[in-house]
Amino acid sequence: MITVFLRGGLGNQMFQYALGLHLAKRNRTELRLDASFLNDRFPRRQFTYRAYDLDVFDINPAFTRLSKISGRIPVPGLWLGADLALARIENALGVRKIIKEKKDGAFDPSVFLTPPSAFLYGFWQSEKYFIDIAEDVRRAFRFRYSIEGEAVRIAEQIAATDSVSVNVRRGDYLLSANLKRLGETTLSYYGRAAAHIADRVRSPHFFVISDDIAWCREHLRLGFPTTYVSATSGGYKQNFHLQLIAQCKHNIIANSTFGWWGAWLNQNPGKIVVAPKIWHPGLERDDIVPERWIRL
Repeated sequence: MITVFLRGGLGNQMFQYALGLHLAKRNRTELRLDASFLNDRFPRRQFTYRAYDLDVFDINPAFTRLSKISGRIPVPGLWLGADLALARIENALGVRKIIKEKKDGAFDPSVFLTPPSAFLYGFWQSEKYFIDIAEDVRRAFRFRYSIEGEAVRIAEQIAATDSVSVNVRRGDYLLSANLKRLGETTLSYYGRAAAHIADRVRSPHFFVISDDIAWCREHLRLGFPTTYVSATSGGYKQNFHLQLIAQCKHNIIANSTFGWWGAWLNQNPGKIVVAPKIWHPGLERDDIVPERWIRL
């Protein structure tokens, strides 16, 4: 059995699930998800608590026993501590091997040698971990809910124009700890990215999708027709916004896994995807951005 330890928001959970799915298929074994960290509410400074978000997709995964218990009977620190202790004990006994991501987050092909009984601990932010089963991943990430309300009108605009999504991530990125670790995607970057698209697309229409759309309305001027997508149109866990990004013909993303997955799920064969040149300051890792995408 392949067990995936889930952390982070929707985009991170998608990366973790995709690798787990690949390894489960390679080993012809079951995939189970460990949500004990997501269920835990132990006090942490400058920390954004997350929940299980993969329920926006039409998948029905199996969960570990401690995941189920921690969801029903929340006791901060207890179930998470027991979960990690059990993983270490099983690793020491040779029952279930812990596979940890490298500290720099770089793609590690040795992960494909993972045995049939393993505990995956990491973020695994590279399509190289699942590109061999790309169509399986796309099928897994079929949305459970069809867009509705205001999002339908926006989708119609997207279909009728040379649409370009612009993903602007602020929110928890502005916490000092996150800003130091993740860096800032600047207005200058978005200006360069829009110009790059405009040089290659006849009549670009930009659709700005952000967790701080008021700030974008005030500060982000791209010089071309722009629709600022309302926060109220996001749907359950913002899945409508992810769908709208994927429906655009081209994409400009922040250093955000949410925007990354929207661009990756975009099936326009002629799409242009622009991503920040520096994803995480101080980390020499290029694996998160596919080579066919543009980095500025």
